[in-house]
Amino acid sequence: MRKLIGLCGWLFLGGIGLSACQQEADSSLPGYVEGDYVRIATPVAGYLRELPVTEGQAVTVDQPLFRLESNETISNQQTAAAALQKAQAQVADLNKGKRSEEISALQAQLSAAQAALRLSEQELSRQQRLRQQGFSNQSALDQAASTRLQAKGKVRDLNAQLALAAQAARVDVRQAAQADVTAATAQLTHADWLVTQTAPHSPVTGRVEETLYQVGEWIPAGSPVVTLLAPEAVKIRFYIPEAALATIKQGQHISVSCDSCQQPIPARISFIANSAEYTPPVIYSKENRAKLVFMVEAKPLDSKTFPLHPGQPVAVTLAKAEQ
Repeated sequence: MRKLIGLCGWLFLGGIGLSACQQEADSSLPGYVEGDYVRIATPVAGYLRELPVTEGQAVTVDQPLFRLESNETISNQQTAAAALQKAQAQVADLNKGKRSEEISALQAQLSAAQAALRLSEQELSRQQRLRQQGFSNQSALDQAASTRLQAKGKVRDLNAQLALAAQAARVDVRQAAQADVTAATAQLTHADWLVTQTAPHSPVTGRVEETLYQVGEWIPAGSPVVTLLAPEAVKIRFYIPEAALATIKQGQHISVSCDSCQQPIPARISFIANSAEYTPPVIYSKENRAKLVFMVEAKPLDSKTFPLHPGQPVAVTLAKAEQ
């Protein structure tokens, strides 16, 4: 492990030297604290109207973070709601017959046609008697028979119209109208979602690391406005030479120390990179700067009381890997 001492000799992060690593050069590796940030953005654009949180403030789950101007999204929501109501009304209309007034008009026409049919039947009977008695010609009889036939057809046609008026629209027409309802419902759901996205809430309990805009500024769609860091998202990152890679494994315990740490902080290795890389520029080493290293990440055993902050340099001491 003494070949690893060179990595400890020259660690500078933001101009801060790692004296603790120098003091423990026999058994420690240089590293630094890192965090997986949650960047809160919205899928809509607008002016930032409210920003109730500040950098460094602690936030809890579902706490409001900011609010964009939402006039356009609310207007789209109302338009989608009106389109859904129209589609639903169309379906309701197609699922029932004609209005009572229309049916009453057809019934009146049917009554008139039935009266005309009775009159034509009477006239036909009269012409038949006159023909038999020789007081009428065949032409008058044929005309009476034709009038009766037309009156009978009129009654039959009005009966069919009344039967159709009591029925709903054709199945394919009703299915098309129902598809319009489904599409309008989806559009309203999306519009409702966009309205909620103009005022997002915190998805985690943590700390506001950064606010990227000021009230009154225009926020492009998808642009982060607030950056959050949850305690469980803090981790320690360090690099181990390829020659020592076989001495560690995931789940192995380590100890983390810093300049102001009164006692080592326990942590556990959570990730070991599969590919090698050169020593990153944040870690300078005269002896090993050109050698291949593997990135390793570890999570503190107690993330809620972890006292260090992202960017802070640390010294990592490896515990013996369990067999």
